[in-house]
Amino acid sequence: MKVFVSTHPFGETSENPLKLLSENGFSVRLNNHGRKISSQELAEDIKDAEILIAGTEKITEEVLQNAPNLKLISRVGIGLDGIDFELCRKYNIKVVYTPDAPTMAVAELCVGLILDLSRKISFTDVNLKQGIWNRHMGMLLYGKTIGIIGMGRIGKSLIKLLSSFNVSFKVCEPNPDFAFLKMYNIKLVDKEKLLRESDVVSLNLPLKKDTIDYLTLDDLEKMKKSAILINTARGGIVNEQDLFIALRDKIIAGAAVDVFEEEPYKGKLRELDNVVLTCHMGASTIESRTDMETQAVEEAIRYKNNISLKNEVFENE
Repeated sequence: MKVFVSTHPFGETSENPLKLLSENGFSVRLNNHGRKISSQELAEDIKDAEILIAGTEKITEEVLQNAPNLKLISRVGIGLDGIDFELCRKYNIKVVYTPDAPTMAVAELCVGLILDLSRKISFTDVNLKQGIWNRHMGMLLYGKTIGIIGMGRIGKSLIKLLSSFNVSFKVCEPNPDFAFLKMYNIKLVDKEKLLRESDVVSLNLPLKKDTIDYLTLDDLEKMKKSAILINTARGGIVNEQDLFIALRDKIIAGAAVDVFEEEPYKGKLRELDNVVLTCHMGASTIESRTDMETQAVEEAIRYKNNISLKNEVFENE
């Protein structure tokens, strides 16, 4: 069975994923571009692959038209916005992903970014390297209100990690786990109340049709002037131009952004000194990357052996 691995990197944190593919009789071709592949390049490279082990690249109809043998897309990671499920249904292609593997890595990055912004660590580092000795006055996280928009795997893990800071939580989530809410004394609120009353707002929801531009300038203006915003979820959930205006005009105190509408990011947020920018690295730990790649390969093995898939995704997800 032929496999094309479009995600990059692959097999760098551990040899195990490639070893598993070899041991299970797959014929494997890798992305040889040394970077994230474009949809056009994927359409050219996919050829006769029966299984695609994919990253965040967009899988267009051109790709699927050029892959007449494709039966399974195994996504390395959790985000599914690059996959058109209507097209997959049209071409009779199954989709699986690895939702558990990146959870703790993304949650830990959220915590790191919250602390970074609260204590202005990155800003101070830049000053010091410029010869400026400026002890910025930060914000104590202890006793603050944390707003979590989206309480899935990552949102729950973030709450667990932050609970030792003696913070209170407000959550906006359409399908809440009420037992979890009770366990951590979490208040379930609507978006507007969460934005108005939170000192830190973390976005932990998927990018779907109804979450594009989920936060606009009107929403950001509802936040406290002292509040900070964290987006490690997906670019497009926050309107980037509106966020630029909110930060430039000090409508909110700061933001940390790991994900962008177009990546690599080259936009105007880079001009500001009250935003921390990282390069879609939420899952970029050795452990998480190894687990994601391994679990994606294990799904390919299940498919080859006609075993039930563990994490098949359906259109309504």
